Amino acid sequence: MSRKIEMAQQRKKNKPQLRTAETVAKILDAAQEIFSEQGFEKTQLEEVAARAGYSRGAIYAHYTSKEDVFLALMEQRVLTKYTAMRQALEIEPIVSKRLAIFKQWLGAQVSDQSWGTLMLEFKLYALRRPESRDKLLKLYEKVASSSVHDLIKLLFGDGLSKPARVGVERRLAIMGAVLSAVALESHFKPHLFPKLQMKAVLEELFEALVHA
Repeated sequence: MSRKIEMAQQRKKNKPQLRTAETVAKILDAAQEIFSEQGFEKTQLEEVAARAGYSRGAIYAHYTSKEDVFLALMEQRVLTKYTAMRQALEIEPIVSKRLAIFKQWLGAQVSDQSWGTLMLEFKLYALRRPESRDKLLKLYEKVASSSVHDLIKLLFGDGLSKPARVGVERRLAIMGAVLSAVALESHFKPHLFPKLQMKAVLEELFEALVHA
């Protein structure tokens, strides 16, 4: 069999995979828009499907529920943001400068208030539903296993003991909780949370936690 025929057959095999990836991408893009506009509980999968240009059945071909759509979107966003930030850290050879890059990145997350509020809504939703809570915890474990340890190594090198590493993970979790709280309170007291000032405050908090 010639090389050209093999390549043509391979492209033919890959077409369904490409169509599936395109469908999933459109569904998640539409889901992000509608979740941000309406919140998690008010969002209907029919609306997501219509916004994506598909039937409701197209969503159920890939996801079993609205929760699964949200969790897939959450995983996509977390890994996309982490990948971009990690690439910036990897090309910087000086560890102290990596910390500065991460601090600036963390401060920039304050501008993503709609997603922070949406995450809070879903966490409260999942907290009262054991099955949903387990799904969220499994996603946390999946993301942590593929990112958190590598991130700590990039930021602090290989010399951290296990207790020290756990301490860093705890401090990063605290920063995440602070970001969530800022996202929530900014809706009620926007005059107290201008983005530029909050960015500076979060960077100061990062410095305090890292060197605690």
